[in-house]
Amino acid sequence: MDLLDLTPKSDEIVVVIKHPATGDTLQNNDGTDMTITICAPHSKDYKKVLHEITNKRLKKMQSKGKNDVTAEELEEGSLEVLAKTTRAWNITYDGESPKLTVTKAKEVYERVFWIRSQIEGAIEDSLDFMKA
Repeated sequence: MDLLDLTPKSDEIVVVIKHPATGDTLQNNDGTDMTITICAPHSKDYKKVLHEITNKRLKKMQSKGKNDVTAEELEEGSLEVLAKTTRAWNITYDGESPKLTVTKAKEVYERVFWIRSQIEGAIEDSLDFMKA
């Protein structure tokens, strides 16, 4: 047995987007599956983004001399992590195939809110990599 055999083999997770009511795979106009590729939580890229956002929050709290964080700030931080760790997507949004940017990712994840739970579920599933 080698400990490295018990580690994830990829730093990315590909999420196939499903219809929130039926569970059917959503397809783009060209017939391809809608997918979103994100960094896995154990990856260096994910940790870098998480540290950046956490450090920003800590610096803000230190400058104010308070240790209070609002629910809105936590939600915004979570959205920012998700947007900044999205590496690729193949989606149709507002009738087009949008270019991936952090701003566009935030918009999609806010407006099509149910996608976030699918991504979070895929992240949780990726942490169960040893069950396969």
